[in-house]
Parts: sequence; C-alpha cells; structure tokens
Amino acid sequence: MDEVIRRQITRRRFLQLGAVTAVAAACTPAATGTPLPSTGASAAPGGSAAPAGSGAPAGSAAAITGTINVSYPDEAGLKPKYVEQAAAALKAQYPGADVKIDLQKVGDDDFYTKLLLALDSGTGPDVFHVGGTSAGELADASYIEPLDSYVSQWADWSQYPDAVRSGVTYKGSVWAIPYGLDMRWLYYRKDDLQKAGLPADWQPANVQAILDAATAVKNANEPNVLPYALYAGPAGSSGTADHAFVPLLWAYGGELQDSSGKWIGDSPATQKVLTYYQNAYNGLSPKEILTETKPWTAMREKLGNGQLALLYEGGWVYGGWASADKAGTQQNVGYVLHPTESGGPSFTVGGPGTCWYISSRSANKQGAWEFIKAMNSAEIVGKLNAEDPHPVARQDAAEIPEFKSDPYLVASTAALSKAKFVAPDPGYSKVIEAIQKVTASVAAGEMSPADASKQYTTYLSQALGADKVTTQS
Repeated sequence: MDEVIRRQITRRRFLQLGAVTAVAAACTPAATGTPLPSTGASAAPGGSAAPAGSGAPAGSAAAITGTINVSYPDEAGLKPKYVEQAAAALKAQYPGADVKIDLQKVGDDDFYTKLLLALDSGTGPDVFHVGGTSAGELADASYIEPLDSYVSQWADWSQYPDAVRSGVTYKGSVWAIPYGLDMRWLYYRKDDLQKAGLPADWQPANVQAILDAATAVKNANEPNVLPYALYAGPAGSSGTADHAFVPLLWAYGGELQDSSGKWIGDSPATQKVLTYYQNAYNGLSPKEILTETKPWTAMREKLGNGQLALLYEGGWVYGGWASADKAGTQQNVGYVLHPTESGGPSFTVGGPGTCWYISSRSANKQGAWEFIKAMNSAEIVGKLNAEDPHPVARQDAAEIPEFKSDPYLVASTAALSKAKFVAPDPGYSKVIEAIQKVTASVAAGEMSPADASKQYTTYLSQALGADKVTTQS
C-alpha cells in the first residue's frame, strides 16, 4: 500500500543484515569519494562539530565550512532539482561549505536498509531523508540528532502547526523536519449517494451516519455498486489500522496509548470500534477485503469509477482519480473529515510523510541543519508538493502560486489543522499486527466484539510485554 506505514526494520533485524554490509557503500558518502568520520567527535577539516546526541547547534552559522553529505532516495525524479536548488543556496550563503549529494534511485525500503547499515557502521550521511514514522526507531537506536535547540532558534518553525509538530515528536523531542504530509478523507460518490436519496453535499452527523449511508446505498439496489469498504485483517496491511481502526477509535473517544505511554487494549471505545466492524461486515463491506491481495487497489479503483460509494482513504489517492478523469472526479467524488460518535469536531488522520534528519554522528551538524533549512523554504515546499501532490507541512507554503492554484491541495492542507497523529513509537508496528488479528476475527464472524476486545489486550501483551499494556473500563 503506497504511503502507509511500512513494517519498520528494528535494530535487531538490522543487525541480522550484516551479511549484506557491502550494500551500505552505495548509501554512504564514500560512494562519492567523501568519507565521513566514524564519530561526530572529530570534525572534517574546516567543519564544525558538536558531541553526538547533544542536540546543540554545532557552531555558529557564520562559521560553516567543510562538507555536508546529503543522501536521499527518489525513483520518480521530482526532488533532485529542489535538492540541487537548496545546495546551491547554501553554498552561495556560505562559500566555505560544500554539499555532496547522493541520490539513490531505489525504493524507500531498499534505501532504509542501506541507511541503517551505514548509520550503524558510523559511515552514514550528515543529512538523510526517510519516513517520519521511523523517527522513534531511529531515536531509540541513537542514530539521529534531536532538533529542539535548532528549531527553537528557527523563526520559520512558527509556520508549522502544533499538530504537524506532534507527528515528528517522540519522547518530548523533535527529531525530523517534514515537508509534504499525509492525511485522509472519507470519500464518497455523490452520484451513488444521490441515487440512494442522499444529498450531493452529504455531511455525516456522526459515525453511525456512515453506516446509515451505506445501508441506504445497499437498499437502493444499484447494480455493481458496493456500499462501503472498511479495511480489516492482515490483507489490509497498515491501512487496517490507519484507515479504519484508528480513526474509528478516535471517533469513539478512545486513544491508542494512555498518558504514561502504555498501549490501551480492552476499553469501551475498543469495543465500540469492533461492534462497528461487526455491523459493517454484516452486508455492507465486502468480505473479499479479508482475503484479496492488496485489496486497496480494487477498492480505490471502484470508488474512482463509481462502483463503491464510501471509502476512508489517503489524501494522495485523489490525484490518481483526477489524472484519469479530472472533470468526472470533481463532479462525482466528495470528501469530508471523519465524524465522531457525538457529532463533535471532525478530524483527519495525519502522517508526517517523508522527513529530513541529521545523523547523531555527523561531524558537521550545523551545516546539515542549514541544508535542511534551505530545503524546507516556503518556496521549495510549496512547489515540490504541487508537483508531488501532498498537503504542505508549513502553512505559508500553501500561498505559493503553484500550490494555491489547486483547490484540492489547499483543502487538504487546511484539514491538517484538525489532524490527529499517531506517535512515531517503534511499538506501533506490533500494535498494527494485533489490530489486524482482531478486526479479521470480528469481520469473519469468528469472534464477538467483546471477546475480540479482550483478545486485543492479550495480543498486545504478547507482542509488547504486559507491563506496556493497560485496559480501561
């Protein structure tokens, strides 16, 4: 599933990759003839250094010299010109600095594996670009530099809403700078709902209204139209969590973790979510979702061509429908925020997207930070996300003409003011697996919502440890 949280490679898993250490060379500055020191304690000639992990700026910006090694993946070819633009701006401002760019034309997962190998050996780049959901794992492994002291002195940080900041905050510190964000919409087909007697500008008053609309579509007996698709089970990948269970949990007033960081298993909200699943899979959502390979591919296609009436999905999928049929998409595809149980403030599920990080062992951390600042100017953020359609992380980037000319992108960015983010906790990948198991059991009719909610606690305890799990009544 594109743009959803991939299975994170844990440090234990990383160490098991030692047999392929040689591939790390492709990801390191050594590949460009610019080796990095193995620790941040000794700076490159002319560079400025700070103790690894200190979080303090390595030196004054006026003194930036030496090499800044930047590594990032890009198969689509949209980012290179902006990376080059940022590098040129930095070098123009600081003539004593040089930027070595390592563009990896590989997928994100392949790049991440190579990056972990390089970081663990101390030969990684100063600056790198990976998913924001990896922040917790990278921070726990001491691979990345906390950015608190940098952002506290950066006036532009005020352009990042609190909700966006929360998506890159882990254990009280900021670890990465996002630029293009993820968000989700409850998409609906205006034509399908109108045939079922609902208005084209449909707005669900609460969570139950989603099931009510799906029921209306089902009762309308429209040929070849599915009422609703709700991801469940392992086949739904992490979309089972991010596009289904988690928004429903929040809609019912629940949370994934309590204030102490423990994962919440059985709770009134969890039971309500699983009851919702039971109702949805009682003739509204197709059970093929549980068994098909990559079911989101078919569900997205059906929503786009009018064969599916309701689907909660990523904001990024709209562009595919619009590129295939812009006029038809604008006319027939509606999108709204996720409602709550009581009709309170609707919301979206946000995600930090891919972000820029500084290595904790960089010998030129201040130079690395200056590159990140240049790469995340309002102009570059706005133009890049207009080409690779995503909501912008910084608010002023939405005013860039290229971005502002697209009403959908503007609406998606505005929705982030009402976003809730899943904390970048490394344990979340195991939570996803527990969610997949219990939703599959309920959707298949194998377990009641109450029993499944209790089983959820058991799965969490087995995966994370009983001391990291709690219940609520």
